[in-house]
Amino acid sequence: MHAQTFNHNFLADVRIDHGPRDLYARLFLRGDTMLRERGINLTFAPLEELLEVNRRNSDSWRSLLPIFNVEDGGFADENGFCLLARTSSGQVVAAQAARVYDLTGTSFKDETESLKLFYPDPDAQRHPGEQIVVTAPSASTITGPTTFSGAVWYHPSMRKQGLTSILPRITKALSQTRWDTDITLSFMAEEVVKAGTAPRTGYAHVEWAIDLIETPVSPGTVHSALIWSNRDELVDYFSGLLAPRDTKVDPVVHHRTA
Repeated sequence: MHAQTFNHNFLADVRIDHGPRDLYARLFLRGDTMLRERGINLTFAPLEELLEVNRRNSDSWRSLLPIFNVEDGGFADENGFCLLARTSSGQVVAAQAARVYDLTGTSFKDETESLKLFYPDPDAQRHPGEQIVVTAPSASTITGPTTFSGAVWYHPSMRKQGLTSILPRITKALSQTRWDTDITLSFMAEEVVKAGTAPRTGYAHVEWAIDLIETPVSPGTVHSALIWSNRDELVDYFSGLLAPRDTKVDPVVHHRTA
């Protein structure tokens, strides 16, 4: 587990344990610069604060997936982190989170349909009628250490600031430097997929479908895609984001390793 100093810029806590160090150092510095140009400071935050921010902004943000609910989903410092973006006044205007699962001996499909992905004790914790139907082909072959990236939210006032092309990159890169998982994935609602968001945020594959039925996210059925990339695809994606002129690297970030 990484020690984190909450409410400081996230770069203060970046430690590149895995992957191409120079690439990730440049990516983090580039992302931080782009956020600062928009008057935003990105910080790690206590997992409890993610839930608090979600509840305060229910008018523009659906309830968290249990994956990222610290109260009943098993989300903990040992298996995840969250990032909050703040304005100079301290207002939280965006959120992201990531969680690592060890799917050795099982599959993403099995863990999802059994609701073990959501709850430590699915039989006791599932809501009435709650189920997830997985037909995405790769879900049955995804196994081993896997990162789930999500808890994505942008305040309505920030939704034309380009944050959707900045924060997800940082979250995925941080996950790779920490956990070095072969697969990073998420669920994406149909309307968001149609907007072209998946490739823009680093996902190489979009597969149908993940149907979330009567979950805490929403009553009824949320028709979603399984979106995912493997480790090499993410590295290629990150490399393509950085033009040759982006050569300035923060030496502290570059050399901060385990």
